[in-house]
Amino acid sequence: MSKVDKLLKSINTFIQKAEEEDEEKLIDILPDIPELDEIPGLVEEFEKMTAKLLRQQRKLFLDELKAFIAKDDSETLGSLLNYFQNDLFAADEFAVVFGVEAALFLTNTTSSLSKIIMESIDKDVAFNVLSKRTTDWIESWSEELAEIMKLNTHKAIETQLIEAINAGESIAQVELRLKDLPQFDRKRARTTAITEVLTASSHAQFESYNQSPAVTGKQWKHSGYAKIAPRHTHVLLDGTIVGVNEKFDVDGELADYPRDPTLSAYNRVNCHCAMGPVVDEKIIGLSQEEKEAIRQEALQELNA
Repeated sequence: MSKVDKLLKSINTFIQKAEEEDEEKLIDILPDIPELDEIPGLVEEFEKMTAKLLRQQRKLFLDELKAFIAKDDSETLGSLLNYFQNDLFAADEFAVVFGVEAALFLTNTTSSLSKIIMESIDKDVAFNVLSKRTTDWIESWSEELAEIMKLNTHKAIETQLIEAINAGESIAQVELRLKDLPQFDRKRARTTAITEVLTASSHAQFESYNQSPAVTGKQWKHSGYAKIAPRHTHVLLDGTIVGVNEKFDVDGELADYPRDPTLSAYNRVNCHCAMGPVVDEKIIGLSQEEKEAIRQEALQELNA
């Protein structure tokens, strides 16, 4: 097993542990790969940050619900729904704050993993800096992810209010509905953290393969464990090799790597597949200067 394969296996081991050991500290899960000491901390930090912002978002909506009703006891659930849709949703700043935090997380994680992966492939070609293509991706995906999470929460609240209106429920019952929404709970924060750290891992591989002169292709590796029902199309992809900048066909959806944000939620969330490099040993044998020149040429293309 190559060092890169061990790295990817250990990341999957971490994810499995993270899902099975709810709130337990996970910092010592990977003693055999000291380079990955930072990963449990990053995942835990991202999960806590997300959970904190979701709690703040829930508090905003519950406080505004109480304040709205306190103004006039005659207010109906219909007018409350209208207030949420036309005023409160527009004032929700979750996406702005989460987007900034997500960008910081993705930058740190993608950089640290790119360093590890590139060293694993060829120590002569060390990681120095993320390409513009990757920094642009981090900026755009952080904003998109934040907006998706916000809109999913708004849609869930809207659905609960409509159901409460149709059922003729009281304000107290509406409050309970919002308090118990899964969109605000810790499980959502954990699922988000797990998916996004693996996405950062996959993108770090994509970045490293593009910067590493000796990498000529990439191979999809299906991964999972008994608790996760495997997706048939992901199993079929196991062992598939494509060029570094070619796309994998994931059940008709094109992706640069497992959990590519271009994929649907069905093919992204809870996907534990990994990716490995196809290496040309002849290029590994070139001088450090020759390989560095090839890397610089690749970086210029990535920064264009």
